[in-house]
Amino acid sequence: MDAFLKKEDKYIKILQVICDIKGINENEIFKILRDRECKYLLFLLLKKYRCTDVNNIQRDFSIESKKTINYNIKKAEEKFFVNKSFRDMYFEAEGIIDKTTE
Repeated sequence: MDAFLKKEDKYIKILQVICDIKGINENEIFKILRDRECKYLLFLLLKKYRCTDVNNIQRDFSIESKKTINYNIKKAEEKFFVNKSFRDMYFEAEGIIDKTTE
């Protein structure tokens, strides 16, 4: 049960950090998927922190299949290796998450 709560806390923290970085209101998290960089950042962070639970993602973003999640993770990894500003944003978000969840 404790491990589940930690994953849920990390999932929530990832959403908060992305909202803060992109200036999105937490009540409007659906906007994360409209912005490609934001969406890819979300999926990379979810993968890193092992929060790719389909139920949470389906609840918040209406993504229904693991296949869609995996496709977005693959595209995000490609963007990570090609785009330096995206990498910088990823490392910034990762740093914030690591500091606040220790």
